[in-house]
Amino acid sequence: MTEEKNPKKTVVRRVKAGDNDSSSTTKATAGTKVTAKKSPASGKKTAAPSKATPKKVVKKATPTTKKPAAKTAPKPKKKPFFLLVPVIGTGRYIRNSWRELRQVRWTNRRATWGLTLAVILFSVFFATFILLFDKIFDWLIKEVIL
Repeated sequence: MTEEKNPKKTVVRRVKAGDNDSSSTTKATAGTKVTAKKSPASGKKTAAPSKATPKKVVKKATPTTKKPAAKTAPKPKKKPFFLLVPVIGTGRYIRNSWRELRQVRWTNRRATWGLTLAVILFSVFFATFILLFDKIFDWLIKEVIL
């Protein structure tokens, strides 16, 4: 018989804090390494925590005290001449509309023609549908009912 060499494999995985793994029977804290080894008796993997390297603590620099800026009350805006209010409002509307149009993601030419054709076909279909039912109801009212 030949001897089979079966080297032991060590699996190392990191467990995050708050990670609820239902298959694991041991809980590990953040930064700990867990090595899984096969138990000779049962053949199942069991987890054994090993030593973890300590994390470095970084101290935040304390902010330097700055002199608070003197609070000045903002000047109230002057109301424009009452005849200019509609002109100013229209100008704002055009400016904001142009900003919105620059943010639009436009389709390419092929997609535009495809959608245009779809709209035309649906319009023709429903116009024919409505005209057909209009003629049917017209005939029903004139010939059958009256």
